Amino acid sequence: MGSMDYEFGSQPETDNEQRREFRLTGRVMVSFELESAEPNASDKPRFLRCYTSDLSASGIRVVATEALPDGAILPATVELVQAGQETLYPLMVEVVWCRPDDEGAWQVGLQVLESDDTAVLEWLETMIRALDDD
Repeated sequence: MGSMDYEFGSQPETDNEQRREFRLTGRVMVSFELESAEPNASDKPRFLRCYTSDLSASGIRVVATEALPDGAILPATVELVQAGQETLYPLMVEVVWCRPDDEGAWQVGLQVLESDDTAVLEWLETMIRALDDD
């Protein structure tokens, strides 16, 4: 994936591992829309920006500054930068798990959902190309 720091399958497998596919480790920006703006109101939507700790075609793990509720379905945008060019992937994700880490942040496991009006197919293609590059 060019200029991004990814390592193929670098995380040790554990007895608790539930993933069915290889993942890439790296730091990529992900933004979640936590609250939508009210129609005809001056309120703005509330976003949470996080960084990934690893990602795959069907799942993403982020480090967040606040807890996200298990089962929440959220619009998310993943921002990838390749060769100086930014690509945005609007996705729908489901919070599969959320737990505090040792540094006062939250580790959040997300499942990428198939959804209309998202870039899920482009996301899958990008992840396949990234894995082929490794």
